[in-house]
Amino acid sequence: MARPESRFIERLTKSQVQRLEQLRDNGENKRIRQRSHAVLLSYDGTTVNELVRIFGISRNSVCFWLDRWDSEGFQGLADRSRPGAPPKLDEHEQVLALQLLEKTPQSTNTALLELQQETGKKISSDTLKRLAKRKGLIWKRMRKSLRAKRDQKNF
Repeated sequence: MARPESRFIERLTKSQVQRLEQLRDNGENKRIRQRSHAVLLSYDGTTVNELVRIFGISRNSVCFWLDRWDSEGFQGLADRSRPGAPPKLDEHEQVLALQLLEKTPQSTNTALLELQQETGKKISSDTLKRLAKRKGLIWKRMRKSLRAKRDQKNF
């Protein structure tokens, strides 16, 4: 079914416009800022084709944003929950994994083996790295320094 060429938000109260402007400028994330901006532009008479060009997204996405605004209002601007796999480790096991990683930071394999022995769950090193990053740890490659071997006179 083809979408109409022109689709506009027709009615907004003054308080809605003010809140949309506030969300456009200081929204929680980029997607909420974009959607609130699109609603404001549509209210000002910007066509769907122009919104597609402005935001660089598909026509169906713009129409979906405007439809969600009409049906849900401000709740329609936020992302919906997305399905996904449950975490492999529960909270206690995540804390344990981080403790094991801090004990041997240069060897993730050692931490992974100890975690598998204690919990019976096997995770990849990438999963461990993502967990460390999410908890604020910085992941860097360890490099050996040759500073002790250099000749200070020639340096």
